[in-house]
Amino acid sequence: MRPARALVLAALLLALAPAAGRAGHAPGASFPTVRSDAAKRLLDVGEPVVFVDLRKPAEYGAGHLPGARSVPITELDRRYREIPTKGRVVLYCDCPLEEVGGVYRFLWTMGYRNHVGLEDGFGGWYRSQYPVVK
Repeated sequence: MRPARALVLAALLLALAPAAGRAGHAPGASFPTVRSDAAKRLLDVGEPVVFVDLRKPAEYGAGHLPGARSVPITELDRRYREIPTKGRVVLYCDCPLEEVGGVYRFLWTMGYRNHVGLEDGFGGWYRSQYPVVK
């Protein structure tokens, strides 16, 4: 790996680190978050990231992040095991960040330590004109 690419990759990995002390925080957020631009850069360099779309199935069907898995908030209590416990997981919806925080805390109580919230949500990703799968 070229040194410049290795430095960029290391910075991006730190941006997605699940420990609250190392991850970015949105104003008022009480859990680790990552901005869309950092998540997109990880995809661009081929790093494996699993996006978990917490929106309603119809919203997911209308468009979602590349490779995203649909696990609606309303079904989380019975479907959370579909979310990987290893690797990088980014939770998102098109809702207030506090709702993603609730999902984050629920998963934490279930033993998950590999997840962060998408700070600017689906709307931020879409406004940035990043790829959306329909």
